[in-house]
Amino acid sequence: MTALVLSVLCGYLWTQEDRLLSFTAAHLGSALLCLGAPASFVVVGRVLGCRADLLELGAILLAIAGVPMLIAHGIYLFSIRTSVNAAADIGGIGIAILGWAALLITSLACTIGLPLARPSRRRRPTEADQPTQRQDPVSWEP
Repeated sequence: MTALVLSVLCGYLWTQEDRLLSFTAAHLGSALLCLGAPASFVVVGRVLGCRADLLELGAILLAIAGVPMLIAHGIYLFSIRTSVNAAADIGGIGIAILGWAALLITSLACTIGLPLARPSRRRRPTEADQPTQRQDPVSWEP
């Protein structure tokens, strides 16, 4: 969510004067948080004792969702370079909006799914729990 907020801050800076330092810091901060989201998801999941296979799946989905954002940040930082130039951009904003949507949806899905990924605390039934046939000590044979 912080990556999304920093990305929106980047959008706000497009409407302002050329503030290169703020523009660069917001894009770099958002890109670093996009990269850190999958790793932090796994760390939080391990602390909560979630299933490892679901943590890997969530991390992969978050990494894929972050790709459009990282591409958009690369365009703005290395090609456009300033908020004034970014104000006239058409292609990068489409990628950024796609990235915002992908990260938001995937983050919400992973956040909601994280508690569901916790292993059940109920004990699984064992053979000792199964009812056995009662052996009657008295034999009725003649």
